Amino acid sequence: MAYQESGVTAVAQSSYPLVLLTPAAIHGADPREKAEFRLPSLRGVWRYWWRTLQDEPNHEKLLAKEEEWFGGTRKTKQQSPVHLTLARAMEGTMRENILPHRTSPTFVPALPAGGEVTVTLSVRKRHQERLAQYDWHFQYMLHLASFGQRSRRGFGAVQWTEHQWDHVEEYGESLRMTLERIGAADAFSFAERGCLVARREDIATPHPVLYAVWVGEGKESAAEVVKAFGRASHEANRYGSLGYMRGKEGKLSSPLWCTVRKIGNRYHPIVTEVRSGGSRYSEPRYERDRNRFLEIVGVRI
Repeated sequence: MAYQESGVTAVAQSSYPLVLLTPAAIHGADPREKAEFRLPSLRGVWRYWWRTLQDEPNHEKLLAKEEEWFGGTRKTKQQSPVHLTLARAMEGTMRENILPHRTSPTFVPALPAGGEVTVTLSVRKRHQERLAQYDWHFQYMLHLASFGQRSRRGFGAVQWTEHQWDHVEEYGESLRMTLERIGAADAFSFAERGCLVARREDIATPHPVLYAVWVGEGKESAAEVVKAFGRASHEANRYGSLGYMRGKEGKLSSPLWCTVRKIGNRYHPIVTEVRSGGSRYSEPRYERDRNRFLEIVGVRI
């Protein structure tokens, strides 16, 4: 973990050099012409993953805690203690097919795989004792998340350069240790392969929280993994139990977050299941479709 203090600016900092493993379709003011690595997008994903470890069932209490961490105007009306900065801008105009599993491609501007960017977390010196918890939550996100359009299906996967795992067991141990540092590990059981993380008890929250993490068999390229994610979405979700967009019926976000991480010399699918309270997940069709999805991407059930 990089850690610095600057007496001039009175801040404590941690820096995260990141490498894109898959193209990232992150768009700003000119989405049809270029992609750009945007800190608001990163912060939004970070907040989402922070919430996945919050078992608070009361929405108002959850919102107050979230604003204490990340700032906001609805409850606490305060700025976030933590700030994000980029060492340099990252933009791209190359067009990538974000539906590689289909015969009719869909091309959008994207940042190419292999791109590098460094994100710095900083807090004022009076908040420096909080930096460690921000770091651990940021690293939790870096184990499981992707960014931008089609991020739940593997696009926008990044890897922190400090995350150098030789085996799946090392990845699982790294994730377990991160959850321990956060103080969330007691809610889960852990294994060395397959389903690495599994929640022990039922969920009672109205918002999605971490339920399970699977790692599948490695492939020679990250692009192969992304293509398998797309195929699984098409073949295992014919009835919409794993998410849908249906006009008047609205949108149901997928409970399966898919990303890619390099472990050893291969690229592995990482599938995180998030759940909220309710009966949807106890339906036989849901479990059948989820297991079919996992099998297609290379997870041994």
